[in-house]
Amino acid sequence: MYDLVVMGEGAGGLRAATAAAGVGARVALIEKRRPDGAPPASGAVASKALVQAARLFRRVREAASFGIEMGTPAVDFAKVMSRVREVAGAVAARDAERISRTPNIDLFQGTAAFDSYDTVVVDGGKHVVGRRFVIATGSRPSIPNVKGLKEVGCLDSQSLWNLAKVPKSLVVIGAGPVGLELAQVFARFGTKVTVLADSSQVLPGEEAEAAELVERALTAEGVTIKTGVTLVSVERRGDQKACIYKNAAGGPKAEALGAEILAASGRLANVEGLNLDAVGVHADPQHGIVVDDFLQTEAPRIFAVGDVLLRHNYAHSAEREAEVVFENAILRRRRKISYDTLPRATFIDPEVAAVGLTAAQAAAEGRPHRVIRVEYADSDRAWIDGRTVGFAKVVVTPSGKVLGATIVGEESSLVIQELALAIGSGISLARVAEAVPIYPTYAGIVKRAADQFQASRFERGFLRSAIRLFYGFEPRSATASEPVEAAVVGHSHDHGH
Repeated sequence: MYDLVVMGEGAGGLRAATAAAGVGARVALIEKRRPDGAPPASGAVASKALVQAARLFRRVREAASFGIEMGTPAVDFAKVMSRVREVAGAVAARDAERISRTPNIDLFQGTAAFDSYDTVVVDGGKHVVGRRFVIATGSRPSIPNVKGLKEVGCLDSQSLWNLAKVPKSLVVIGAGPVGLELAQVFARFGTKVTVLADSSQVLPGEEAEAAELVERALTAEGVTIKTGVTLVSVERRGDQKACIYKNAAGGPKAEALGAEILAASGRLANVEGLNLDAVGVHADPQHGIVVDDFLQTEAPRIFAVGDVLLRHNYAHSAEREAEVVFENAILRRRRKISYDTLPRATFIDPEVAAVGLTAAQAAAEGRPHRVIRVEYADSDRAWIDGRTVGFAKVVVTPSGKVLGATIVGEESSLVIQELALAIGSGISLARVAEAVPIYPTYAGIVKRAADQFQASRFERGFLRSAIRLFYGFEPRSATASEPVEAAVVGHSHDHGH
């Protein structure tokens, strides 16, 4: 009898298993058997390793602007992909080795299916009995149901890693994070890339201005982007594949040609074969597994985390969910999941990171708010790195409590963390202003936003009047005071003084 049976070896499954084992619970971890015995390769790790290769290639090409001559760089795609697989395999092997060294975890290889409320059967033979279960079987790419696509064939985020050479042209279906990251990668490697998306903007769900900046950046790198279009059919034209689409606003059909097609527009939950009907849990690949705020399914003993929920396809989201399940299934604390402080990022140039509410969402919810904006061009670090394109928008209540933020620019995935912590801890921008970031770093962008908020509190109202009265300061004319106030709002450096 195991205290916890974890089905799936992804980020969420591993986190749930190690957390439970860490307090002495007996854990069974069931992972799919692989014919070659190799550890599972993380798609997230592989894709980011590919992004890093393309980013480095772009930096080398830009080296001349820093006074460094390096000749004409070239891409050895076979070596690039070899390193990608090596990195992904090394990370997976490290995780597997950590699991093997963790006491209280028994590892089973095979496919698990429920037999009863307290038992799963591995590969139709071995019975594993548990008190609580966690489904963490993940998801897989969804191929659009478009006429001719199956016959012509396409790549997805799994089969992509078998590419032997850089395609001359590529049509990407979908303008979400995965689609845009890979579109930029191949554009930098010399591929002619076209992105087709049925959404009204790239990165649907992100702040509109962020999406516009990203679209301009990708267009400048040679990527053709068509938003608000519907893919009608796919046909083969010699050695090319034609994606025929129509605009939602009307007009004639058009087509995009590519040597390859990459489907990056959705995911399907891996729920087939689990025999969930046997325990009263209803799920399907299109909708995933339904859970409540405690991540509990319709069967009280069974929980689910990660991509199989089709909520947030991020490894760190799965880990957060696993921590909640650990408390509910093992510690019995009845903790609810909250995604309010869950940051997200798209790893393109410029990076897009966000957390919490956008200004539009705050307005839709009727929440009083202000928006503090800082330009990357105001950061000394950005000028040093030659990365001055971007901005930060921080949404706060009138008292300064952080509701959300969107940051577009270099290292935004790191810069956003401080604001995610502020949201989770209820820290206002006034408290954030007390922090002193190292100079010169991009952390100065958050400091600048906090200083702007603080300065605005002195511009009007009781506090400014009280200070003038107490210290005997004489108010200046509006014309004379404007340059002084501008200096307070926008420092010339990121020192934080």
